[in-house]
Amino acid sequence: MARRCWPVLLCLTLFAGLAATAGAEERYSIWHDYAARFITDEGRVLDTGNHGVTHTEGQGWAMLFAEAFDDRARFDALWSWTEANLDVLGSGLLAWRYQPEQTPPVQDLNNATDGDLLIAWALHRAAYKWREPEYEHLSIRLRQAIQRHLIRDYGGYTLLLPARDGFVRDDRVTVNLSYWVMPALREFATVDPDGPWLRLLLDGERLLRNARFGDHDLPPDWLTVHQDGTLEVAQDWPPRFGFEAIRVPLYVVWAGREDEAKLDPIRAYWQSPVGGKPAAWINVVNGETAEYPLSRGGMAVRSLLLGMPGKLPEQIHPEDDYYSASLLVLSMLAAFLPEPTLSQATPNQ
Repeated sequence: MARRCWPVLLCLTLFAGLAATAGAEERYSIWHDYAARFITDEGRVLDTGNHGVTHTEGQGWAMLFAEAFDDRARFDALWSWTEANLDVLGSGLLAWRYQPEQTPPVQDLNNATDGDLLIAWALHRAAYKWREPEYEHLSIRLRQAIQRHLIRDYGGYTLLLPARDGFVRDDRVTVNLSYWVMPALREFATVDPDGPWLRLLLDGERLLRNARFGDHDLPPDWLTVHQDGTLEVAQDWPPRFGFEAIRVPLYVVWAGREDEAKLDPIRAYWQSPVGGKPAAWINVVNGETAEYPLSRGGMAVRSLLLGMPGKLPEQIHPEDDYYSASLLVLSMLAAFLPEPTLSQATPNQ
């Protein structure tokens, strides 16, 4: 698939890529709409499809958006709220969910690894964007906590645990391939070559190549890895290529790793309904499909994978909930944001 042209010099903003496809007003309107609908003045991201709760995933995505669209004030608010309300575990990791109707709002003292990765990545990008060394220190601290608590060699793979607690058994480990935020891992491997990031990236791709199930050879939302390295669809979740795994092609394309991850089965499956929309999910065991199609955000990820960036929506519609709208903006960044690179400057220069 033809890739976008990467600039040689460091550019951690969205501007140059989007300038060729949209005017300034259109370029920023999707971010302003997203912020108005889903982010409070205090910096909390609302999951409108899930009773207005907040996840580290959403905080991380919004921080990436704010950095990309050069919205320093919003970024600072997002991080300040996150630090004040979710940095409560004592491990360096962040509590994964905030439920405003509960007392206390953080009921589950566990993390979500993709959220931690996204926030660490956003902090790193912001440190270089705005020459703010404190953000790099915070990113390093979070990356060190991820290394201590969430990375495990098992079954011949270097695995990324979905959370600190609950996913390791005596005879198996359960993982979620969409938690491998490939562009973040690629950038961390560059700035920290002695760390585990390159191993994670390469073994995530190896898992993707090996975790193929059903008539369409698709990866499942949740995957079990056994001690001998065999893989199976995890038993404790619906056996679907669905709302979780849809982020896999998004992150792989964003990292420029389609060839290594071998995404042809997903591409072929999404191409199959000629003139129609693919189902929102498919059961990889029995072939059952959802009775409703991919959301507009899901269709944006599909367009990204199929090499059709011109079909990416530039506006959020009223029917887009938090997740669909997030996938829309993420797909735009993946299509037009320059490939992760290492700045030769330091954050305080």
